[in-house]
Amino acid sequence: MITAIILVIFLIYVFIGLSLTKALFAPEKYVEWSEDEGREVTFPSSHHTLQGRVFNEEGKKGTIVFAHGMGLSAHYYRPEVLHFVNQDYRVMIFEYRGYGKSNGHFMSFRDAVKDITSAVEYFASQDSPLLLIGHSMGGYGVFSALDHIAPKAVIAYAPFRSPFSAMNVCAKRMGIVGRLAEIFLFPIQYLLHGTTADSSIIETINRSKTPMLILQGSNDKEVSIENCSVLKKKDRIHSELLTVRIVESDESNGHVTIVRKKGENTVNSETMAIVDEWIDHIM
Repeated sequence: MITAIILVIFLIYVFIGLSLTKALFAPEKYVEWSEDEGREVTFPSSHHTLQGRVFNEEGKKGTIVFAHGMGLSAHYYRPEVLHFVNQDYRVMIFEYRGYGKSNGHFMSFRDAVKDITSAVEYFASQDSPLLLIGHSMGGYGVFSALDHIAPKAVIAYAPFRSPFSAMNVCAKRMGIVGRLAEIFLFPIQYLLHGTTADSSIIETINRSKTPMLILQGSNDKEVSIENCSVLKKKDRIHSELLTVRIVESDESNGHVTIVRKKGENTVNSETMAIVDEWIDHIM
């Protein structure tokens, strides 16, 4: 009888935890691309089929795999895609499991790492230098993917350093409700991903032989310097291959404005200038 009660309590706990996890990682509504923009592709990741879009397939300068941020669609980064296409890069941007036309459920920041790795395995070419670019969750993902692949370079806008550090910031902003949710969310992540559930990119950065660039907004509230950013643990970073640029200007120093200035639908020219200059130096 006691065993049965414990089992029921455990199942209820898991059900609540999974429901909260689905709610936390709920994706944004899909935004359609124009039919004349790129070519739609599908590829496998674990047991899922992901959907992406390939642009400028004959691009000679290099290959870019772009990883979008949490809650945002791939289409949000259309200006960045077209910017690199105009520089003669071959670009692929895709959506994680559960996002857009990709099937399955997105349940963890570690899912993004798996999907990014699968995208590279599907799309990368040995004849073309590979660059990984990501924003926020995508930034965490492209850095974490360095444990599995070796691109020419990695660029991350506002990456958080670990899943639990980012989830903890979200919980704090929700007050007591968020604190209660953490009781369910963190154990569920271990249930889904085991010891990798809270993998930090700090040690990945230190191990990597790849040139890396981080752009961090000085007034980023979601991935703040004082909380879940990589810079919070800068004393633990000793890689000479990592470049960090702090963006200070009011129009560009937020979590989203570092990519897209408020009210604009084009690339952030300030931060893109940093990216372009760095890539030119690396390439």
